[in-house]
Amino acid sequence: MRQNKKQYYGGSQTLLRQRNIAMVVKNINQKGPMSKRKIVNNTGISFAKVNSIILSLIERGIILEIGKEGSNGGRPSALFKINPNYRFIIGCELSHTQLRTVASNINGEILKDDFQTFDFSLRKKYIVNSIINSIHNVIDQLGDSRDKILGIGISVSGLVNPKTGSICHFPSLPDCGDWSIEEIIEREFGLFCYVENIANAAALAELNFGIGRGIDNFLYLNVGTGLGLGIIINGKLYEGVTGSAGEFGHIMIDENGPLCECGSTGCLESFASIKAVVHKAKEMLKRGVISSLNNATEGNNEFVNFKMIYDAAIHGDKLSYSIIDEMGRYLGKGIVMLINLFNPKMIILGGKLSGSFNLLMNSIETIVMKHALELPRKSTKIVFSQLGENAGVIGATIPIIEKFFDNPLRKIEIDREIYIVN
Repeated sequence: MRQNKKQYYGGSQTLLRQRNIAMVVKNINQKGPMSKRKIVNNTGISFAKVNSIILSLIERGIILEIGKEGSNGGRPSALFKINPNYRFIIGCELSHTQLRTVASNINGEILKDDFQTFDFSLRKKYIVNSIINSIHNVIDQLGDSRDKILGIGISVSGLVNPKTGSICHFPSLPDCGDWSIEEIIEREFGLFCYVENIANAAALAELNFGIGRGIDNFLYLNVGTGLGLGIIINGKLYEGVTGSAGEFGHIMIDENGPLCECGSTGCLESFASIKAVVHKAKEMLKRGVISSLNNATEGNNEFVNFKMIYDAAIHGDKLSYSIIDEMGRYLGKGIVMLINLFNPKMIILGGKLSGSFNLLMNSIETIVMKHALELPRKSTKIVFSQLGENAGVIGATIPIIEKFFDNPLRKIEIDREIYIVN
C-alpha cells in the first residue's frame, strides 16, 4: 500500500501505546473472538496494559463483549470481538462499462449499494461526475451514519501508479491520460481516498474475507471484459516496480493473432475474455452458422452478450458450447503458465462470469492436467471465488480498513502530511 502520508505520533510513550493498541485490535480482528488472557499470550503485552486497552476500546465502541468462553472450573473469561459497524467505508468499482458503489462495514459486509452503466463516448468528465454522484447516493443512503465513514476506496480496470494513485491507463476511455482520481474525490468529500487496480483489489478481498483467508501465496484471476491478475506473495499484494504486475491478459500467445486494445497482437485477452467470446459469437453468426442465439436476439446479432452465449451452451447449442469450451482451453493455457511460474498454493477464479466457471472448469482442468509441471500442479488448487462479483468492490475498501487497523484511535485524514488525533 502506498506510503505517501506521514504520521505524527508525539512522544515515544504515545507511540508505544498506539503500537500496543494496534496489536490488540489486529489480533481480535484476525483471530477473535478472544479473551484478555489469549490476547496477552498472542501479543506479549502485559495483562494490566491489555486490560486498560480493552476498557478504552469498549468505551469508544471499537470492540464488543459478546459473552464468556468455556471454563474448566475457573472463572469464565469474557470474549471480545471487533464491532463491525464502528465505522463504514465507501467502495467503488469502475469497470469498462459500469460503476458500482457500496457502503460496507469493517467486516466487508455490503450495507448499501448503487449501480450505474455508462457510455464511454461521453468521455472522462462524465465518468468523474458519475463516480461523484454515485458516492453521494450511497452516503445519502447511510443517513445519520455518514459521520462514521473512514474513507473511500476505488478499484479500476486500468493501470494505477502505485506512488500517486493516479490512473495512467484506462481501456476504452479515449481522453484518460494521467488523472488523479484520489485528489478529485478527496477534494469533493473531505475523506481519505485510495485507488487500486480491480484484480489487485479483488485479491485483497479474498485474502481478508474470502477463500484466500489464511493462505499466504495465491493468485486471483479476474475474468471479465479483460483478464487481470492479483498476486499475493507471503501474505502481501505484489504490484511490481510500476504497479503493473499481473497484466495477465497481455501475455502474447499468438504473434499473428488479433489486434489487442493494448496495441500488441495475439494477447491472451483477445482469446479468453468475455469481450473476445462475444466477438467470436457475432463473427460466427455473421458467417451463417446455425445457432439458437439467432432466436434469442430475433436475428439482430449485435445484441448478443455473454449471458446469452452461456445460457445457450447450457441448453445444448453447439456453437455456444464450442466457443465457451475454447475460452476454457485458452484460460487453461494461461493457468499452466501461472502454475509453472509462481508455484502458488491456490488460483482463485473470479470476475464478471463467476457463475459460468462450472462450464469452463472441465476445459481448464484438461489443459492443466496435460501441460502443467506435475509437482507444482499437484500443490495448486484451482477454485472459484466465494465473493463472486463482489470481490472487486469489497477489495476497494481493504486499504482503508488496513489504515484504520494500523492506528484505530486516530482519524484518517486526507492531509498529506499528518494524522490528527480524534
